Amino acid sequence: MNNPRRGFTLTEVLLVSAMFAVISLAVFNAFSNGFKLWARGQHVMVEGETGIFLERIADDLRQTAVITGIPFKGDSAELYFPAIILGPTDANGSRSKEEIGSQLGAIRYVFDPSQKKIFRYQASYGQALKLQWSDPVEVANLIEDITLRYYFKADRGLDVKSQTEEGIPMGVMIDVQFLVEGEVYHMRRFLIIPVGGGI
Repeated sequence: MNNPRRGFTLTEVLLVSAMFAVISLAVFNAFSNGFKLWARGQHVMVEGETGIFLERIADDLRQTAVITGIPFKGDSAELYFPAIILGPTDANGSRSKEEIGSQLGAIRYVFDPSQKKIFRYQASYGQALKLQWSDPVEVANLIEDITLRYYFKADRGLDVKSQTEEGIPMGVMIDVQFLVEGEVYHMRRFLIIPVGGGI
């Protein structure tokens, strides 16, 4: 006589449980590896963006010039200096056909800890005298902190300061800290300023 309420055997239940465990383990490993790859990608992205920022500020500092009325100012998180910038030419000037060209002006870098971003501003000479800056351009993101140190020539070696007082330093040490997966990383670079006596 057939029993209409036939159940699963112990072997069938164990086999299904083992298959479920193997599939669950495979899915877990796939997600785990995906998160690890995402974290590595995040680290590479932040590190690459920070490296690009350091190259950009190095290029700008190499363009530092001694310009009357525009001082070199800096503290641990902000830097403002006279430089040769690339900007729109005067529509009524002799270089009006160029539209964009090199000119005297100023560059400013500011770290905003609330947004964890570094912004770059620039101004032509006339704008810089009036402290009228261009719209900010984000040059680095996901930054935890930034520290700037200024190196001046001294009678015996170098004098390191956390802010500029007077004159152009021979170099600037930049330490950028960024956070990836709860771990703090640093990128440091010493940038030479040619007009400050660095070369």
